Amino acid sequence: GGLIFSSFTPKKYSILLYQTKNPMEEKKRKNKSSKKSEIEFCKVCRLHHDHGPRHKYFPRHKDSLSAFLDRFRSKLADVRFFVRNPSVLRPQEESKNRVWCVFCDEDIVELGSSFACWKAINHFASSDHLKNIKQFLWKYGPAMDCIDDFRISDADVAKWGKRCQSLRKEDASASKVSCGQLSRTSNGMSIRYHIQSSLVLHIMVHI
Repeated sequence: GGLIFSSFTPKKYSILLYQTKNPMEEKKRKNKSSKKSEIEFCKVCRLHHDHGPRHKYFPRHKDSLSAFLDRFRSKLADVRFFVRNPSVLRPQEESKNRVWCVFCDEDIVELGSSFACWKAINHFASSDHLKNIKQFLWKYGPAMDCIDDFRISDADVAKWGKRCQSLRKEDASASKVSCGQLSRTSNGMSIRYHIQSSLVLHIMVHI
C-alpha cells in the first residue's frame, strides 16, 4: 500500500483547532464573569462571599444568625414592654428613645412622639416590616415559622392604642383638677393678701 496524505492543510488545521478551543474559552470567561456577579455581602456574618444561596446553611453563618436574631429579640422585648405598659414620653427623652430595625435597615427615633416607642410600635406592626422580615428569612434563614418573633401583631397594637387613649383622658382630667386647685390656691392667696393689706393700712391710719 501507498502512503495516504491527509487532506487538511496546516492552515485548515489551525482554523479547526481555533474553532474547537474557542467555545471552551468562552465558557471559562462566562464562568468567571458569573462568579464575579455572584459575590454578595452577608450582613449577618458581615463578610463578602460567592457561595450563593447555600451560604445560609454553613455552620458559621447559622451561629452568627442565631446571635444576630437574639439581639433583635432583646430590643423588641423592650418595645413590647411599652405595648403592655404605655408611658408618656417627655420631650427631653425623645432623642434617647430609639431603636434600629435590622430587617428594614432603618433608625427609628421617637422625635415628636407622645408615648414611649410610639413610632417603633407602629413600624414593627406595619406591612412593609412584615415584607422585609420574609425577604430576610428567605435570604439568610432560618425558617418562615418564626416571623411573629420579630413583629408586633395588629391585635396588640389595637389594645395598646386603647390604653394610650385612656392615659390621655386621665391626663386631661388630672390637668383640669390641678388647674382648679391652682385657681383656688391663687384666689385664697389674693384674699389673704387683701386682708393683710387692709390690716396694715388700718394700723398705719391709727398710728
